Amino acid sequence: MIVSQNAAGLAAGVVDDQIMQMAGGGRGGAPFVERRSFVRPLSIRSSPRFSEAEAWFENDETARFVLDMSGRVLTSNAAARALAACGMLGSGGVFICSAHRNRAELDLLLARLSEGREKAGRILFRAGDDAWCILDLITAIETPGRVFATVRPVKPLDEEKLAAVGCVFGLTRMEKSVLLLLASGEAPKEISRRLDMSIHTVRSHLRSICMRMGVKGINGALRLSFMMT
Repeated sequence: MIVSQNAAGLAAGVVDDQIMQMAGGGRGGAPFVERRSFVRPLSIRSSPRFSEAEAWFENDETARFVLDMSGRVLTSNAAARALAACGMLGSGGVFICSAHRNRAELDLLLARLSEGREKAGRILFRAGDDAWCILDLITAIETPGRVFATVRPVKPLDEEKLAAVGCVFGLTRMEKSVLLLLASGEAPKEISRRLDMSIHTVRSHLRSICMRMGVKGINGALRLSFMMT
């Protein structure tokens, strides 16, 4: 899947100073960039009309997006377009396509951001069977109607990393096995088959994992595990 620019109403031009400042904390921090198409990268170094602020944004190694409150992409940098090109994020100009399993979670977070109930949030995004990303979203009163998003791919858990997580939370050997398979993209039914146990036992282990880690739901357990490794 490839993310493409929402062309409606996005004529070439530089975004205002407030948005440029909010990308990284103002004139002393990370700046922002001109609105542009994912599929039509521009050469910043050869164009004198780009400021240092815009050049920083375009060449930052972190994938950065600006979204509207419905989750449509307004702006992206080169790293973000690279993620789009390799199929790690949505389609049709949206940050995460409507059919993706994380879309409901994104919509809920966007609603909370839009209503001012939260200023920032984080989503663990499954980009493939064993590919994951951490999505950070933030808003600011200086830029109403805009959400600033960063995307950081994370490596799958392996036995060594999971052993460290297990020691912190006191997970049993079987709980660590269940969590490892879950992080590898296996569904509870497949985990049941792989570990030769009933689906009820697998679900019991998952409830125990969440309780030990102090999180709500499987996504919470996975998110915390990836953040710790």
